[in-house]
Amino acid sequence: MINIKQIETFYWTLKLGTLQRAATRLFITQSAATKRLQELEKQACLPLFEAGSHKAQLSAKGAELLEASEGLIRSLAALETMRDASRQALRTVRMGVTELVTITWFTDFVARSKTALPDIELHPDVDLSARLQRKLLDGDLDLIVIPQDYVTAAMASIPLQSVAFTWLAPPGLFPLGTTLSLKQLALWPIIVQGPDSGITQRCEQLFAEQGIEFNHVYGSNSLFALLALIRAGVGISCLPRGLFVGEIERGEFQEVTLEVPPAPVNYQLAFLKHGRTELIETLAGLARLSAMNG
Repeated sequence: MINIKQIETFYWTLKLGTLQRAATRLFITQSAATKRLQELEKQACLPLFEAGSHKAQLSAKGAELLEASEGLIRSLAALETMRDASRQALRTVRMGVTELVTITWFTDFVARSKTALPDIELHPDVDLSARLQRKLLDGDLDLIVIPQDYVTAAMASIPLQSVAFTWLAPPGLFPLGTTLSLKQLALWPIIVQGPDSGITQRCEQLFAEQGIEFNHVYGSNSLFALLALIRAGVGISCLPRGLFVGEIERGEFQEVTLEVPPAPVNYQLAFLKHGRTELIETLAGLARLSAMNG
């Protein structure tokens, strides 16, 4: 008889792309996942995959089973949220965030989550935007907070906040009231984070669109380390304005005025489309409240 474990393994193998990713999500070994698929195919009495295909390509029977499996998985998710509250089962949510989120509104979000969802345990993963994107697509995270540019067709997303960015330089580098073109700015070293950083990719795209080459200085993946490098006179960088408004007002850094100021970055809470649940919706609402207040 076909059982739920076999269906789950079949479903997640196809959704995540590999047997290993499905096994990781289901907390089983790859050999156990293989055995479940073999048993499922035996119970179905017809092959679920096309013979001789290099990749897992569904047969007509397999496509029918996948469609039925999707409905079953959704029903199981709904039943899980309706469990008797007296069981107080602790559920782990793997959430990926950038450094900017952790030092602005994430503390408030955790506090709200503990109050509204006491049976949920958040496991944060702080990383660069491109890496968080890959981890979500690989099934290693349940939801992530990333710039809108990193949201793919496989994801659903909910807008959280718009973050203003500005160019910062050591004090006195330019005469007060000076407005620079992007070409003039490129005469100075531009301090960026690693290649997986949203700030780095944004800077590279900005200069590339104008056909301007610039001198990269790969400083650090830490925003505060970039600020220290600016203070040391290493170069100029584009950083979240709200995070360093106090330092700007005290004259510790010079805010560089460009002919075309940097556009704000829209941050989204993203998750895989097939992973949308009532819990995710609740967390998204809490995240939006925290981001607005942060």
